[in-house]
Amino acid sequence: MRHLTTKAHDVFSMKLYPSLSVLHQLARPSRRPFALAYFEGMRFRAAAADWSEDRKVDWMLGRLRYSVRRAYDETAYYRNLFRRVGFDPWTDFSFDDYARLPVLERQDIVDAGAGLISRAVPAGLLRKDATGGSTGQPTELWLGPEEIGWRDSAADFFRQSIGAPAGSRTAFFWGHHLDPVANDSLRDRYYSFVTNVRWFDCFRLSPEVLERYHREFERWRPACIVAYASALGALAEYIEQKGYRPKYPSRCFITGGEKLLPHHRQAVESVFESPVYERYGSRDAGYIAFQKFPARDFEVDWSNIFVEPESGEASSSVLVTKLHADGFPMLRYRIGDLARFPEGARPGHPALALREVVGRDVDRIWLPDGRWIHGLEMPHLIKDYPVRAFNVVQRADYSIEVNIVPRNTFGDESRRRLLAIMSINFQGLPVKIEMVDEIPRTKANKWRPVISEVKLSQGRPA
Repeated sequence: MRHLTTKAHDVFSMKLYPSLSVLHQLARPSRRPFALAYFEGMRFRAAAADWSEDRKVDWMLGRLRYSVRRAYDETAYYRNLFRRVGFDPWTDFSFDDYARLPVLERQDIVDAGAGLISRAVPAGLLRKDATGGSTGQPTELWLGPEEIGWRDSAADFFRQSIGAPAGSRTAFFWGHHLDPVANDSLRDRYYSFVTNVRWFDCFRLSPEVLERYHREFERWRPACIVAYASALGALAEYIEQKGYRPKYPSRCFITGGEKLLPHHRQAVESVFESPVYERYGSRDAGYIAFQKFPARDFEVDWSNIFVEPESGEASSSVLVTKLHADGFPMLRYRIGDLARFPEGARPGHPALALREVVGRDVDRIWLPDGRWIHGLEMPHLIKDYPVRAFNVVQRADYSIEVNIVPRNTFGDESRRRLLAIMSINFQGLPVKIEMVDEIPRTKANKWRPVISEVKLSQGRPA
């Protein structure tokens, strides 16, 4: 009987509820613009799935020109900026011309205030949003119905493409609005039920909690588990330690929120024997790119987000332009992440794929001469030592503190060897190792393996 009830719930959430939701939204004038934008996003992505790269790039140039002209027409910020730098949006500008526009920084958004809000979208249709503040004060912005519809359709189109469509049994090993304990209203519970979603807090973990989650997952058998990368890694390590043979999820894992480290991917795929897909996005830009094949390149959501490298280097800061930002245009915005771009990628020109998203721009160890070591090297240096958790903090004077949550077998010899290898890799910077009970998370409840306090200007040491 329980099995039949669960199956009926699946059918309702995947087939019946979406149709009822569509009719409900189209019947309400206040919701109709959001619904129409959502359907246009889904329709266009399906129609353009087989386009050639040249056709995609031609379309993007036309859409970019439209977005730039709209920003000039509808916001005081871009009208003043274009006049100041001598950029005429009404010419048929090229990608190289576009690359000469200044990069939009977070501080520019703060300073611009209402100057970045479109005059063309009624205030009642704008929704206020903000970043998680993981690198400082949250950045506030406004979303219009077109951007929201395209943003929501990005997630659903991706899930369809990997065989885990919205409405299929989904466990969010995440945080419900960042704090699942504080947000559990009747409305939230109703929406979770009709969309076939259950939430599992990933911010308050312990062996007892992981055991309880494992048992709940075994009973419910979700098709898909959407998880914070480090939380999923912790679950995989716990399951492996216990020797369990889990029968979930039936289809796949999707990770986000943090960088999925190679050893976590290996542990998850080994323990669960299910594919793991990474998705890349942010609160201020929405979904940016997805892995449609595990451990492969990220495909950029090119019809919604224009992605370019800030420099011609293989690893570069990511700049994004929103192509459907009706309420709050953002052109050449430094998202704060570092990625490996395909060969030949250059500023101003769209990248349709990313080789790897390697982490936050500030997750680098800087050397005084301007060279840097990326934080992804740290897990490789530590993986062979009995370490439960760690992070590396670089102070403003370039010195390094390595905070270690040790396992029982971590002793003086481990400490001595780890200090020696760290000193070599940090190329003469002062290094010290501290034993701690836990590693604190950011304001957005994310684990960052590397945090540098070196003052930066335009992405480089000041």
